[in-house]
Amino acid sequence: MAPQTIVVTGAAGFIGREVVACARARGHHVHAVVRRKDAILSEWDDGVTPVVADLLQQDALAGVLDDADTVVHLAATISGDAARQRRDTVDATNALCEAMTALPSTPRLVLVSSISAYAHDAVAEGGMIDETSALEAVPEKRDIYCQNKLLQEQIASSFGLPLTILRPGAVYGPNALWNVHLGVPAGPVLVQFTNGGELPAIYVKNCALAIVKACEAGADGPINLIDPDPPTRAQYLQAIGWTKPSIVLPWRLLSFLGHLMPFSSKPGLLHPAIMQARMMPVRYSTAGMQALMLGETLTRLPTAIRASQEAET
Repeated sequence: MAPQTIVVTGAAGFIGREVVACARARGHHVHAVVRRKDAILSEWDDGVTPVVADLLQQDALAGVLDDADTVVHLAATISGDAARQRRDTVDATNALCEAMTALPSTPRLVLVSSISAYAHDAVAEGGMIDETSALEAVPEKRDIYCQNKLLQEQIASSFGLPLTILRPGAVYGPNALWNVHLGVPAGPVLVQFTNGGELPAIYVKNCALAIVKACEAGADGPINLIDPDPPTRAQYLQAIGWTKPSIVLPWRLLSFLGHLMPFSSKPGLLHPAIMQARMMPVRYSTAGMQALMLGETLTRLPTAIRASQEAET
């Protein structure tokens, strides 16, 4: 395996820092793109070239992309208002693609999207989501995160770049063991909307390894990044040591009530499409992930949870 030069946007983020570490461990040189100088990590060695850049500023990546074999695009914003999220996620993707297409030799773009892009109303309850499943056709019914991920994919596909789209599930790791698929903690209980179906979980280090493997293989996408043998919600809660009792309010009942409420006044989970996407029991194919990771050793759930809890600050 020949070493690559890999550009990683969002390099100091939850997934990005693990991608940088994994790429270095496998012998690749990394251009680590961050928005602010104070985001540069002290753990980065001489094989990491920090780059402070706002992707939307003209010539922000001047010289950075010239020797790149692959660009891993992780930079995004999930906080702030819709305009800010769109700017730092969608508009930044467009600017990056424009900069890449202007190069004499075009590197491969590995776009890290999300399984939230799938249309859950196109899957039967208890059905299987895989890479052939339909994407959300009416994104305005969904949250801004889903909308932006769909737009990112559309933009990246429109430029004709060598492209790999990766769609991680719920990425967990230190200080990030909880996710929205589990329910809503409410004082002494956990309010769940189903206790069926699988949790599309992936350990952050497994996710990073899969991203670097996609760079090395020049893999065709899309590929869903979900750890093999996805746990049920109950199995995951047990693994993280959750001991509070649960009550289940059926997701279909909440979805029905959501249909009766004015659109502007209801919280996110009472938007029926959002409720269905997060809570309807489904299964997930991991065949694409397993093919990509052939020959690699993945960290399994109990070990990953234990390592995450030990590393928490």
